[in-house]
Amino acid sequence: MATLSLCNLTDKSKETNNSSPSDQKNSQALAEPQKSDPQSDRAALTVELMKIEYTITTASYAGDISTLASYVADDYSGTTVDGKTQNKNQLLASTKPDTITKSWKIIDGQVVSSNEDSAVLNYTQQQTLKDGRTFSARVTDTFVKRDGRWLIKSEQATLVR
Repeated sequence: MATLSLCNLTDKSKETNNSSPSDQKNSQALAEPQKSDPQSDRAALTVELMKIEYTITTASYAGDISTLASYVADDYSGTTVDGKTQNKNQLLASTKPDTITKSWKIIDGQVVSSNEDSAVLNYTQQQTLKDGRTFSARVTDTFVKRDGRWLIKSEQATLVR
């Protein structure tokens, strides 16, 4: 297989040398690395970060501190829907299994800005309690990429009335 591949490359380079300038440009374009599409990159990043949000939210409702801790940056700072601020240690200390929530869902996730090592994600979290009451909050999470992993560095939640 390797021999056949090398032969094919050699044959193609001979053809390129004997081809017209426009053919050479086309061959060069094919040889250059493809630039990524920013919209598809943003969509893929949104999917990746939303998966993390589902993991974190599931862990939070279950009281799973170890999973939650693994996705929260050490320098985390959060503001809850009632205006309280928390660092990582306070967040983890306040995490207990939820006994009053019937269901929850996260919708409308959208990466609003990003670069190689940070991203801002907006979404709405809806919660239904066992007594039937419902709540929604708009959430903005800032992620940082450390050691190849996305971690939440900050979070701001605002109750939607």
